[in-house]
Amino acid sequence: MTQLRYPLSVQLLGRPLIEGFWEYTTTDPWAVTLHLDGQRWIFARDLLRTGLTEPAGDGDVQVVPDTGGSAGRLNLLLRSPSGAVWLPVARATVVTLLKAADALVPPGCEAAAVDWDDEWARLADGGTAA
Repeated sequence: MTQLRYPLSVQLLGRPLIEGFWEYTTTDPWAVTLHLDGQRWIFARDLLRTGLTEPAGDGDVQVVPDTGGSAGRLNLLLRSPSGAVWLPVARATVVTLLKAADALVPPGCEAAAVDWDDEWARLADGGTAA
């Protein structure tokens, strides 16, 4: 397993700076996880890639490029039963993470990167898939 971590800081109105990180692991090559304020948000890698240039997603996680004059920003909409929040994040960090992830597991090669025997064994033992 190879794991990438990239730091993230976000500022929400009326709150102190929130520190978190983006994570990519080859055990789940289709996903990128955002760890923020004790929560985990899982993004499809393709959703993040699409969201760099056009609005993407229609569920609890959406990615929208900033069209308000800040090309260096990417906006995330995160929804949960307790509410929703727009988070401005550094576009360059997402681009760098995706390039590094693509170098580890090129797009379209995700299935070949998974150890399917290990996944089946974990599921058979009552665990959850990675």
